[in-house]
Amino acid sequence: METPNFKFDGGFIMVPWDQFDEAVEWYSDKMGWKLIGTGNGPVGRKAFFKMPGSGQANLKSFESELSHFTSEDYFEGNCRFCFRTANLDQTLEYFNNQGVKCNAPLKMPDGTRSADIIAFGNVRLTLSEDRKLEGKFPESRVIQYAAKPLWLGVTDLEESINWYSRICGWESSKKNFQDRGFALMRETWDFVWLQKVNVELPSKKANPGARLYFRIKKQEDLYKTNEWLKGQGIEVSEIIGERWKGFHFYDPDGNRLNVWSYY
Repeated sequence: METPNFKFDGGFIMVPWDQFDEAVEWYSDKMGWKLIGTGNGPVGRKAFFKMPGSGQANLKSFESELSHFTSEDYFEGNCRFCFRTANLDQTLEYFNNQGVKCNAPLKMPDGTRSADIIAFGNVRLTLSEDRKLEGKFPESRVIQYAAKPLWLGVTDLEESINWYSRICGWESSKKNFQDRGFALMRETWDFVWLQKVNVELPSKKANPGARLYFRIKKQEDLYKTNEWLKGQGIEVSEIIGERWKGFHFYDPDGNRLNVWSYY
């Protein structure tokens, strides 16, 4: 088959199974998200929130018997799932006052600012500032997915650009930030940051709490993609689920990439 068509489609924020109801309340209150539904099915518990700007945020319970959803070997690694906020300083002040650990902001190569917060269950979420949204959603701190929702740490920018081009079909952006240790990858827009980081080799595989997903529309294509990735010598998990199905695979630096399909 040709290179699979990986389309960004949101993701899951993982929470402990026995604290699921508490987590739903936490995200409703702290984020300013509106709960629109919950479910309990073959792959565990889920909760769905409408974010005020656009998009849907999803909570998912860890499941010890499903390798795709296990909390075993939990490790955030260098995979960041990024969300948009209007005023980063005000948002960090709010979370600090709520007892939520926040890291210092980092200025990104494109001039925007980002910062990590440690959310419910010690899950790292990354907030990216978009001042164009200031004043539009005063009751919400986290408004929608970031313009560049995925941020990955890699050991070699050139090798990673080539790998993601070959495996995911993405292109390197015309905007070149490699002199600052970053690169942008694009599908239909610039949506993935690659950042050069120092990682001890062999790198530990990430099993983070905030997990961005790519959608393969047809489930038959999901199976073909899983086999194609294996054929490329990539470590790939088995597919789980029924109406919703998903799996994950890893890049050469141990960054976890997730794929789902549903109907």
